[in-house]
Amino acid sequence: MSTRSNCVPCIEMCADVIAFYQGKLVLVERFNDPRGFALPGGRLDRGESLEECAVREFREETGLALHLSQQFRTYSDPGRDPRGQKVSTVYVGDAWGDYRNEPGKTRVVFMDIAKIDQHRDRFAFDHYRILMDYCEGKQVQGNAGVCNDASCG
Repeated sequence: MSTRSNCVPCIEMCADVIAFYQGKLVLVERFNDPRGFALPGGRLDRGESLEECAVREFREETGLALHLSQQFRTYSDPGRDPRGQKVSTVYVGDAWGDYRNEPGKTRVVFMDIAKIDQHRDRFAFDHYRILMDYCEGKQVQGNAGVCNDASCG
C-alpha cells in the first residue's frame, strides 16, 4: 500500500488574449496581487473550451466583444504565476464595443504595443515575455524588442 497522499495539487488551465482595439493593445491593470499590467484572461470553467474561456474572460475583464483570429502559444512554466501552477494558452484577436473597468479589481488600458518595453517592469506574471514572443514573429526594431509592424498596432 502506498503512503503517498491521494491529494494532488491542482494545475489550472487558463486562456489569455493578445487583442487589439482601434489599433491599440488591450491590457488590464490589476489592483490586487499580483499587481500590474496583464493580458485579459483567466481560468477555464468545467465544460467550456479554451476558446470559449478566452472570449468569456476577455468580456468579463474588459466589457469588449472579441473575435479570435489565432491560437498563439501555450505557456507552462510552473513559476509563471505566484498564486499556483497554471498552464495558459494565448490567443490573438480583435476587440470592439464599449469597454468597462472592474471597479476595485482592474481597469482597462489601451497601449501602443511599441511602448510596452517602457513598462516592462510593470507587467504581472510572464505577460511581458508573452508579448515579446508575439513581437518576435513580427518585424522587430533593434534590440529593444519593440514591434514595428502594422499588425502590432
